[in-house]
Amino acid sequence: MDRRFWYLVLEFAMKDFKIRYTHSVLGYAWSILNPLIFSVLYYFVFSVFLRFDVPNYPGYLLLGIILWTFFSEGSSNGIASLLGRAGIITKVALPREVVVFAAILNAFITLSISLFILSAMLWLVGTPFSWTVLTMPVTIIDLVLITTGISLLLAPLQVRYHDIGYLWGVAVQIGFWLTPIIYLDSFVPPRWHWLFIYNPMARIVTQGREALVYRSWPGGLAMLQTSAFALVLLLVGWWVFRRMQPRLLEYY
Repeated sequence: MDRRFWYLVLEFAMKDFKIRYTHSVLGYAWSILNPLIFSVLYYFVFSVFLRFDVPNYPGYLLLGIILWTFFSEGSSNGIASLLGRAGIITKVALPREVVVFAAILNAFITLSISLFILSAMLWLVGTPFSWTVLTMPVTIIDLVLITTGISLLLAPLQVRYHDIGYLWGVAVQIGFWLTPIIYLDSFVPPRWHWLFIYNPMARIVTQGREALVYRSWPGGLAMLQTSAFALVLLLVGWWVFRRMQPRLLEYY
């Protein structure tokens, strides 16, 4: 894709990010407050009322929600982006993937801010620095690749079949509870652990916690498997997108 179109990706993403908080009193602070409010709510429910005894549970919970929020927001907006930008796509000649990448970049801006705030919070409460944080970029890259792959795979299908967006919304809700974000995977009976083994988001959340919250080295083989899956998903999504792109205008 031409360098000019990458500039367009950035412009679309920044415009959407600014519009989201236009006319709000707190402005960009909502990009931090949203995951923080939900984390506080879950913390009180599962640590005070239901008593989940998990070490450093606030960091455990907040990181899980931050990573899942990016995946949920990025994939949902990416899938809907071709329809959302129909007015531009049908009038201007540009690579269709520009609007998909812009939707994901928009979510990535919020992710970056949230991770920075979380890292500062962990440092303030006395979590020591560890070189394990060097594995965090690999985890984030895998997360972005998976989100992008799903978006490229389903976005053109959403143009043809509008049900895709509704079905993906349901899938995201189910996936949230099938991923150890609120609870430990050890709380689940062993016969159901295959759900975590074959759930790439469960791997990403776990690896992120090990590196950032608990300062331990994630398993190298597990990280390699997650990266391989993310790359394959991206390539499949890209192939489907390129195959369907020429006929997209027929379905608007």
